[in-house]
Amino acid sequence: MNYRAKMLDRQVTIAAFAVGALLLTGCAGQPAGEQPAAGDGAAAPAQTSSPPSDAPTPAVPDLEDPSSWVIDYAAIGPVALDSPVSDQAASLASFTSATQDACPSVAAFDKADFPSIWLPDPTGAGIVDQIVLQAWGTVAAATAHSPQTREAIGIGATLDQLTAAYPDLSESAGKYAPVYSVTDDDAHWINFALSDEGLVDTIVVRGTAAIDSEYCG
Repeated sequence: MNYRAKMLDRQVTIAAFAVGALLLTGCAGQPAGEQPAAGDGAAAPAQTSSPPSDAPTPAVPDLEDPSSWVIDYAAIGPVALDSPVSDQAASLASFTSATQDACPSVAAFDKADFPSIWLPDPTGAGIVDQIVLQAWGTVAAATAHSPQTREAIGIGATLDQLTAAYPDLSESAGKYAPVYSVTDDDAHWINFALSDEGLVDTIVVRGTAAIDSEYCG
């Protein structure tokens, strides 16, 4: 082999060695076992579970304990406006039926030491138009077991407590006594009437600011 051929062979060997060294250096730059980033074209690991939801679970009314029910603008516990009257017997299973033969248009339910519940249906539509909660002259006994609004107003509350809980409370003239009403501005009202002793003895949830003077007559 002449001198020129030897020099050419030596240059090829040196170039091959340099390329190998560069390849080894590039591999050493990434630690063993390290996964490429998702932006480098590799798929991101699959999410195995959804994050927990922070949405609260609605409370289910305890049908055996009406004192725990909430008086709202469209319902008292499980009894809701615009629902079938015939469905309410199941929700009021802990009460006894007190519907009178002389007044079948008012489904009435009683429970000892609790306010009674009336569901007047004067038009015979079969739909809950209003929910009447009343103490029937036994305010003291019903006070301890009365459902309450979210502002802690129930049977037995005083007018001072009522006005403190609802600064926007409106007053209108009823046939026998003033009617105090508060609305959610969505066509729903909670109405209150007071006994001669100045205690709330009737609460009516309905779509108007009124308490009927008669339910069957």
